[in-house]
Amino acid sequence: CEALGLDARTTPLACVLEGGTWAAGRVLAQRLRGGTPPLSIDSDGTVF
Repeated sequence: CEALGLDARTTPLACVLEGGTWAAGRVLAQRLRGGTPPLSIDSDGTVF
């Protein structure tokens, strides 16, 4: 963090973990899916 000018108060561990896991996982998932949604639903539009 020092190379970026950040310290422990401005960069809590939760932010580091989120950036390294959740965000990276979403980017990889989108690439693997080819930009399509994670769930494909075949529907005629009926809502009940």
